[in-house]
Amino acid sequence: MRKGLLVGLYVGVISGAAGVATAYLLGAVTGLWFSQLNWISIAVASIIANIAGAMIFVKWFRKTARPSVYYVLLTAGVTLLSSLNVLVNPPADKFGVIAQPVHIVVFLLSIWLVPKWLKRGKQAQVSGAPITNDKG
Repeated sequence: MRKGLLVGLYVGVISGAAGVATAYLLGAVTGLWFSQLNWISIAVASIIANIAGAMIFVKWFRKTARPSVYYVLLTAGVTLLSSLNVLVNPPADKFGVIAQPVHIVVFLLSIWLVPKWLKRGKQAQVSGAPITNDKG
């Protein structure tokens, strides 16, 4: 559980930073700036979503044979719902021009890093062989 929290936090910070960079880069190119898309809102949403996703992945890793597939489907569904919400209820005109790419960047980093980092330490434990160091 602790590793899931830490991985979710780290991926949230990384994907949040990438999302903020995406928003600022697109804002500079398009001239569209929205008060709702500031670095705090993007970072907090990214961190919360990735911590929740990593905790779900940890549970699925223990119970299913394909946790990565389920994680991609879950994350794609959440991203799709968030993107549809922006399309249906935009807080400002042309809000989706900036928000949609931010959603995609956070999604891609999440589906790449969460399974990769959470599987790395768990595969040795799942195989059935106890983990020991050189001293026994």
